Amino acid sequence: MKNMRLAGTVMAVLAVVLMVGAAAWAVQDDKPAAEGKVAAYEAGKSICVEVEKEKKEFKINAETKVEGDVAVGHEVKVWAKEGTATKIVGPEKKN
Repeated sequence: MKNMRLAGTVMAVLAVVLMVGAAAWAVQDDKPAAEGKVAAYEAGKSICVEVEKEKKEFKINAETKVEGDVAVGHEVKVWAKEGTATKIVGPEKKN
């Protein structure tokens, strides 16, 4: 009987650890890979962002979500996975 309670306690602790780990991973993925001015941009192909005198380049594919006005000289945030931009957010487009 004591072994059953111990096993139940261990399983509950493991479940909590897994949930906390998954939440921490999700927060980490939400942080942009780059925030700065667009140095070069070719729609559908690539974007280069200048971040504190360093340039970071990302590929763009059909799954990349582009929001706002993305153009050279504009401030943007880029989320990426394995060198490919997953989301690019620029300033709101002016009408």
